[in-house]
Order: sequence, then structure tokens, then C-alpha cells
Amino acid sequence: MAAVLALAAACGQSRAGTALADGDQAAAYVGAKFEKAMSKLADSVLDARNVTNSADTYFRFDDKWVHNTITSARTGSPESRVVHNRSQKNPDEIIDTFTPADGAVEYVYLGPAYKSLAPTQWVSMPKPEAGLVQQCSWGGVQTACKMAEAVDGSYKADKKAVRSAKSAADGSAELTVNVAFSKFLDDRVEVLPDSLLSKVGPQLRKSVVPTTIKLKPDGSLAEFVMAAKLSGDGHQLELRYDFRFTGAATAQDLPKVPDAAQVTALPDSAAEQDFYQRLSQLQGN
Repeated sequence: MAAVLALAAACGQSRAGTALADGDQAAAYVGAKFEKAMSKLADSVLDARNVTNSADTYFRFDDKWVHNTITSARTGSPESRVVHNRSQKNPDEIIDTFTPADGAVEYVYLGPAYKSLAPTQWVSMPKPEAGLVQQCSWGGVQTACKMAEAVDGSYKADKKAVRSAKSAADGSAELTVNVAFSKFLDDRVEVLPDSLLSKVGPQLRKSVVPTTIKLKPDGSLAEFVMAAKLSGDGHQLELRYDFRFTGAATAQDLPKVPDAAQVTALPDSAAEQDFYQRLSQLQGN
């Protein structure tokens, strides 16, 4: 995400209404700034406070597909965070994660598809003692972090993966990058079950996923999109991943702390690991 935000400076310096040539010129122009920006990924994620985000993720492999919308908010000091994960394929697949600033626990809300996991709609678990120690582990930015890792990995493998950098008269900018599908998989932008992953052969792994990073005139992120239709190894794939910051977050974006009678408490890390293992099994069906 640091690359997305900091590349505003790089792209904004090209003359309005012009595009850099593909290949060596574009790679040389954005290369140094790209590398410097990616090194600040963690700080950039942490600094994006008091914001709302959205990530729309769609992946189809032949006749199997998943489509989820993740919306989130983080606000306050100390900070409260919430993530809403909704399946567009099955409306009963609902997961909300709420970390209030106060108290020693965080909460997970379980939609109808997950009612077998607990006798109540909410479960709680102890907050990590050190707080948000792994910045990209927070669900609100996890998709964007994985996308950024795939972009960075593709660039490091081939500087010419950066295809173009354009600026417009209003100061907005657009960067396009070809991300190797192998990097898309390796960086787990989408985690495929083994039954599908085993069908991804050399033709698909060599395919590229066109990626577009759009920046507003003030340099902030407008949109970060990966989209492709791929054919190879006897299979048809389609994917679209769209992340963006959607506005300023306020206390109204956060749920209320659930009543104790609505909550099943997971007392320790062993119980938490068991819960997430059972959740993963349900999500894999």
C-alpha cells in the first residue's frame, strides 16, 4: 500500500496529459520510487487512520466461483476497528470482526452459515497483548496488502512489469503493472483449495494479470484493481479484485459492544485456534 500512496509523487511529476513510453523508459522512471515506496508498506498501512475501506473480490475457475465484499472502518485514538465480510454467492455467509478500543477482548459475529460454531451469534477472544503487531493481518487491508505484494514481486522479477505511468491535466495519475499469475497465487491474493491448485499448469502460471493503480489529484488512492480473463491448461479463469478507500470513518461506523448474553467467550489461544480451524472447514465447503 505504501507503493500505491507514494507513487502519487512519481506519477504526478510527469507532464499533465502525457504518458511515459512502455518498456525501459517507464521502468527507469518509476523503478527507484517504486522500490523506496514498497519499503514503507507497513508504515503506510498503520498511518491510514480514521478511514473506511472496501474490497470486492471475485474469482472463477471453470464453473466454480467465489465473490465476497469486505467493508471496514478504523477510527479513534485508541483505535476501534470493524470488518464486514459478505458473500455475494451465499447471503448466509456473514462474518463481522469488531475490535473495540476499550476492554481486553475482540468479537466475531457469525451469520447463519456459521451458527454451528457457537451457541450464540457472537464469540469473543482475548486481544493480542501487543495490539496490531502484524499490520497486514487486519482484514480491512489484508486484500490490498496481498495485491501490493504480488505487484512488488512481479516488478522485482522483471522491471518491465511496470507497463505505463500516465498523468492527466487535473493531476490524477494511473499506473499499470502486469502481475504474474504465479505471483498472484504465491502471495495468496486468492487462496485456492488443493483440488483447484493442482489443475493450474504452466500455461496459466505464465499468464499475467493486468493491474491498475489510480490516484486522485491530491495523490491519494482512488482505486487499486486486478482484473483478467485467463485461458490455459484446459481451463477458463476470470478474476477481479477491487480495493479502495471510501471515506472518513466515524464512531457511527462501529457496532455496539454486544451484550454478554449474546457472546460465547473463547478463553485462550487453544480455543481460538480450534474456532478458526472449524470456521476454515466450513468456508471450504
